[in-house]
Amino acid sequence: MSRNMKLAIVFMVLLLPAALHAAFEVESVLKADIGAPIIDVTTNPAEDMIFVLTPGAVMIYSTTDQAVLDRIPVDKEFDRIAYQDPDRLILTGAEPSRINIVRFSRIYDIDLSDRAFKGPQDAKVNLVVFDDYQ
Repeated sequence: MSRNMKLAIVFMVLLLPAALHAAFEVESVLKADIGAPIIDVTTNPAEDMIFVLTPGAVMIYSTTDQAVLDRIPVDKEFDRIAYQDPDRLILTGAEPSRINIVRFSRIYDIDLSDRAFKGPQDAKVNLVVFDDYQ
């Protein structure tokens, strides 16, 4: 095989992947100013909540609400975060070597205005029953 033919094959092999690249569509899901240095980030499997580890706190962001849901105070020594279960975060730190498993639960506000109720309106606990009579 001639030298020119060999060079042509080498160029084709090198340039072919560039010609066959895939295009991607990009959409920004969340843009937020944290206001603190970001150490680590994790999401839940449904990807509707983002957990951002900052020095001294875990910020919980909602991608659907585009807002901060809550702030969990933690020690500043933690440098990694992982999502474990539907209600647990694992925080680890290298210096000093530490681990902390945090359990959380989301609290939903239910509008009870114009609803029948029994007892004081400013009670600390409300029991809500959803029934479907057919």
